[in-house]
Formats: sequence, C-alpha cells, structure tokens
Amino acid sequence: MNIVKRVTFAADFAAFFQPIVNARTGRIHHYEALARFPGDGGVLTPHDHIGMAERSGFITVFDLAMVRKIIAWLASRESGPGAPRVAVNISGQTLCSPPCLAELEGLLGDNPWLRGRLMFEITESAHPGNLIAVNAFLQRLRRRGLLVCLDDFGAGAANFEYLSCLEVDIVKLDGTWLQAARAGGGGEAFLRALVSLCQDLGIGTVAEMVEDEAALAFARACGVTYVQGFLFGAPAEDIAVFRRSIPARLFSPQPSVAAPPRRRLGSQRRARPA
Repeated sequence: MNIVKRVTFAADFAAFFQPIVNARTGRIHHYEALARFPGDGGVLTPHDHIGMAERSGFITVFDLAMVRKIIAWLASRESGPGAPRVAVNISGQTLCSPPCLAELEGLLGDNPWLRGRLMFEITESAHPGNLIAVNAFLQRLRRRGLLVCLDDFGAGAANFEYLSCLEVDIVKLDGTWLQAARAGGGGEAFLRALVSLCQDLGIGTVAEMVEDEAALAFARACGVTYVQGFLFGAPAEDIAVFRRSIPARLFSPQPSVAAPPRRRLGSQRRARPA
C-alpha cells in the first residue's frame, strides 16, 4: 500500500503512450496515456496498481495526477495542425466525486487550449452511479471540445446501460471480447450489430488488442473505425517511435472493385437509410 500512496500523491509514475489508428488509412487519431510504475521490482503490473488505488480510495487522486501530467506533456509539445491528441482514463469513482469534478473543470478552465488536444476514457471498473449526472458532466467536457470515449465495452454487464444513458464520441471494444468474436459462434454477428448500432448513433469504435494482420482484417470486416494493439507498436514514452512502428504496407490502397451495372431508367431504387 505504501507504493500506491507514494506513486499516487507524489505522481511518481511515468506516462507511456500507445496509438489509436484509423483502421483504413493508418493515420494516428490519438494516443492513450498509460501509467507505468517504478519501485516494485516488476512484481505488480500497472493493472495491479490501478486496482489497488481503486480499492483503497486513491484512484480519484491518481486520476487528477495523470490529467495534470498529460496537460504538462501536451504543453511541452508544439501546437497547431498535427499536434498530438491524448486520451486519459477517468474512473467511475472520480465521476462520482463532486470535489474531483470541480477540480478537473478548474484545470480545464485554466487551459482552454486543450480543446481538441485532450480526451477522456470513462472506465467501467467502478460504477459511476448517477448516470444522468455523469452524462451532464460529460456533455460539459464535450462542449469544451474534448472527446469522450466509453472504455472496455463488452467487459461488463452494465455496458448497454452506459451506452443508452451516456452521450459519447467513441466506444472502445474490449480486446478479449474481440478475440472471442474471432473464435466463432455468434460473436462476430453480435460485434457487427454493435458496430452498426454505434454508427447509427454517430459513435466511432475502437478495437483493442489488434496484435496481428488477421485481427486487423477482422476489425475492418466488422466495420470498426479505429484499432489499437501491438501490431502498431508497444506503449512507449516517446511517440516518435510510432512513425517507424506502424507498417505502411498494411494500409496500402485496396484494388478497386468494378462498379455494378447502372439500373435502367424507371427501375425502383432502394431508399437510403436516414
């Protein structure tokens, strides 16, 4: 527990980044910020640290520490076209804490230049409670020009409740769920239906744990918007490495397909969906 307190209150952790890539063009849409913790000899994983912070009630402090760290990192980068955009995870406990939300909004109010540069991923590790109040806060973030992502969709039972109550920009599909869908059964049909639902709602989708070309092809076939995984690079402190780690050949133009014959005048056309 001493490790958790130290890294949380002293911000004694490093921010690593992993790219979220357009599934068809290969362009980086944004980076996810991931915490890496020193001093435990490799005994604990980052997931272990975050879990202990949640159980001990320190996760709200950690969330704000990560936001501050990423704001400082973004401030050190060049602005303007092509400037990196970073997503930070926010837990359900933080979303249920009015003092934390007030402090977060204060940080954002002091840094209006974060518009279009900072994103938030809402995690389901702790239920955010009053979803109406949470959604109101998320809409304030979106009005500031900050995109909001619903993280780990498919990993928990409350996902569809969240999707129906929270207005978000992106849904991130849990990686283990994607792997299960690839294994067969009805998983692929369910995944395609969910992606289609998100498209109807104007929501983008991210497929996690895309580790090989077959997984990329599967995500594309299901209509997923963005992809994330080791195929495009392991998390790193220096985002410059991703210019070399994303294989351009995976996103080469596909052969064109011959257009279907034109219908004769007067033939009945299928109405496009609204």
